[in-house]
Amino acid sequence: HDFAHIIDDSSTRELDRRIKALKQATGDVIMVATVPTFQPYADIKEYAVKMFENRGKSIGDRAKDNGLLIVVAVNDRKVGIEVGYQLEPLVTDGFAGETIREYIAPPFRRGQYGEGLVAGTTRVINRIAEQRGVSLTNMPATPAPETAPRNQRGGRFQIHPETLPIRA
Repeated sequence: HDFAHIIDDSSTRELDRRIKALKQATGDVIMVATVPTFQPYADIKEYAVKMFENRGKSIGDRAKDNGLLIVVAVNDRKVGIEVGYQLEPLVTDGFAGETIREYIAPPFRRGQYGEGLVAGTTRVINRIAEQRGVSLTNMPATPAPETAPRNQRGGRFQIHPETLPIRA
C-alpha cells in the first residue's frame, strides 16, 4: 500500500509478483506500506506494531503469525520492519537492520524508493524461502548490498534494527 505515493509502477508490479511467489510457496505474507508520517504515534516502531496488528486481523495467517511488514514513513525518514512471531527466527532484528541499512536506505538516499523496497523485500523473501527449504520460480538472487560510507551511516539519527534512517 503506497499511501505516500513514492513507488513507481514497475517496482509495484515487481513487489507484488515476488510477494505472491513467496505466499504461494510458503504461506508467509509480506506487506509493504509507505506513509507520509508515523504521527500521531511516538515512533516508527509503535506505528509498525499498530499497522501490523491491523485491528486484530494481523498480517498473514493469524493462527500462524507468519506475516512481515516493511513500513516507510517518508517525511520522518524512517523505515521499520515488523515480524510475526513465527518468522522471528528467520528474520532476526540483526538481519532486518542490515537489510534496511545496506539494501533499502542507499537507494532511498538517491530518491529511488521503488528500487530500495524491491532490493530489501527480495532479500527478505529469499531468506524466508531459503530457511523454509523452498525454491521460488523466477526469483532473482539477492543483489549485492549498497553500504554507505562509515561517516554517512548514522548521520544525525540514532540507529536501531527496527527503525533506521532513510537518509544520512
